[in-house]
Amino acid sequence: MGARWSSTTKRVVVALFALAALYIVYRAGDIVRPFVWAGVLAYVLLPVVALLERRLSLPRTAAAAIVFLGLLAAIIGGGRLLVPLAIDQVRELQRTLPTLVANAQNTLAETADQVGLEDLDALIANVGGIGDLTQMVARGAVPFIVGFGHFLLELLVFLIATFFLLRDAPRLFQWFRRILPASQRNELIPLFAQVNTLLGRYVRGQMFLIGVMSTVTFVGLSILQLPFALLLALMTGVLEVIPIVGPITAGAIACLVALGHPAPWGLSQIWYVAIVAAMYTVLRHSEDYFVIPLVIGRIVKLHPAVVIFSLLTGGALYGLLGVLIAVPVAATLRLVLIYVGAKLRDEDPFPQLEQELEVQHPTPTAPARALGRRAHS
Repeated sequence: MGARWSSTTKRVVVALFALAALYIVYRAGDIVRPFVWAGVLAYVLLPVVALLERRLSLPRTAAAAIVFLGLLAAIIGGGRLLVPLAIDQVRELQRTLPTLVANAQNTLAETADQVGLEDLDALIANVGGIGDLTQMVARGAVPFIVGFGHFLLELLVFLIATFFLLRDAPRLFQWFRRILPASQRNELIPLFAQVNTLLGRYVRGQMFLIGVMSTVTFVGLSILQLPFALLLALMTGVLEVIPIVGPITAGAIACLVALGHPAPWGLSQIWYVAIVAAMYTVLRHSEDYFVIPLVIGRIVKLHPAVVIFSLLTGGALYGLLGVLIAVPVAATLRLVLIYVGAKLRDEDPFPQLEQELEVQHPTPTAPARALGRRAHS
């Protein structure tokens, strides 16, 4: 047997490998992206695989295959149901976009005249020019085809990676457990369990929120006779995963559509926009005070400034994917820092970690502020 490595040599080697891995992931963002998406989805579906494996006494491969086939059926069935509706609404949007913009300009100009800001009329007339939509579509045809081919390739990689992660997750966990130092294994494994609890609660809660907000928004926009209700509802649900910024963006886009669409029931345009904005406000506060506390609770406990910094950093590094995973990554780092801080003080970190993971439900008499709770979700 050769000479043993010293503790310093082992730490240096591990640090070099970790830095190399981080550099590769950073430089190969486009390649890594479908694997990260696959990891997120597999993480959500792993409890279903484990349930089938345990209740039906199925082999791991068979249980993973059943869940994967169910996923494919959901994608294909949902696509056949939603894609035609979405395509119809996109075509309708393309057809009516000039009219919507013209109506919005007229409404803004009339409002400016009423409040004595006639000088803004020229500026409003120059905002939102559409140009020739046919030329825009023609210029974007080739990039769209190239991008669609790239998307199909990433989708294939995503599906393959998802199946293998569902099937081989226990092997990966055992491999990871074996490479941990024996002296640290009894502490690091419970730490990972705490992180797993946090992430599982967060991801599954966010998926539930997406479904709830998409459905309720679609019903509300349909009652208000706002066009493109399906697209706006799906966008609202997806933007729910982006704290603070997402819901505000969804409401602003819906208000802009209402501004350009003729108001029903004889309402003025401004009142119509106000009603749409009020609907989004009510839904947002209902979510903050009822849905989030009951489904997620105050899970990640991050300050709003930290949330915004995480979103901006994630977006700068990995675009949309970075924005989506920024908050759970920041929450995980927070638990790791709590653990490291306790070890540096020679304290037991797990009582504090368990306290951090307790789901707090607000009392009816003292609900938390809406901005703070959304940042914590």
